[in-house]
Amino acid sequence: METVHLPACLPTNPFIRAFQINLGRVIKAFDHKSVDAIEAGQLPAHLSFRERALVAAVVHEHRRTGTLEALAPLHSWFWKSEEAATYHERGKDLLKGVWLQHQAAIAEPIRVLVDEPASPFHTLVEIGCGSGFALADLATRLPLLHGLTGLDMCATEIEIDRKRNTDPRLRFEAADANVWIPANATPGTIFLTVGGVFEYFPQKSLETLFAYVGNQLRPAAIAMIEPLADDYDLMAEVASRTYGNENSLGHNYPTLLRRAGFVICYQQEHRLNDTRFISVVGKHM
Repeated sequence: METVHLPACLPTNPFIRAFQINLGRVIKAFDHKSVDAIEAGQLPAHLSFRERALVAAVVHEHRRTGTLEALAPLHSWFWKSEEAATYHERGKDLLKGVWLQHQAAIAEPIRVLVDEPASPFHTLVEIGCGSGFALADLATRLPLLHGLTGLDMCATEIEIDRKRNTDPRLRFEAADANVWIPANATPGTIFLTVGGVFEYFPQKSLETLFAYVGNQLRPAAIAMIEPLADDYDLMAEVASRTYGNENSLGHNYPTLLRRAGFVICYQQEHRLNDTRFISVVGKHM
């Protein structure tokens, strides 16, 4: 898959990284307005070299001070952009293979929820559906579901998904989950993320979402496949912390779900290349 520049990724080459950060620091000293725009997620569609240097300096500073959660608007800007659609389309075949070979196992605990006698679960909503491959596959695996909705912030990708999926139970919406769910979701819904979506949510935003789903939409379930740092101890740590080169966040998902009143009915881990993933399903009745 060709490289797409995720905005919070710093260059891996140490010399290029140092040059970019130091150049950005110089620009940052004289251009506070652009710094404010970066932290608000208000950037042009395509970043110039100067803007990338400034972003690198901002990311580096937040990493140094342990405040990377403040960059959530920067992540949102990227995942709404045309470059996000490029990312999804270039990687769709690779990511579809990853789903089928390594991640589709989460369909079984979801099926148990849907197929149990007098099940209250009738709808599935995937947050951050990307190219829609997981949602389309789950529609086949879970015929008792009445409807499956894919949410993604990239409007361009959503239009592509609508054109290539003809199953009448599938629906795709260009939306921020934090806005769409309170406005549209109903009790009896299973919410799903695949491959890393909640990693871009600050911990407080994630806690707010879990609490809303648990309190306002029960019976409800939340299922996820999310990356974690290798040394993140789910038994000892509670606070979220930075994970990987994307400078996204690893959360203690089982603990956050339990705090919101969910019962964990499935939890497994697997490795994909050099990355640790955790799969969790929790329900709130």
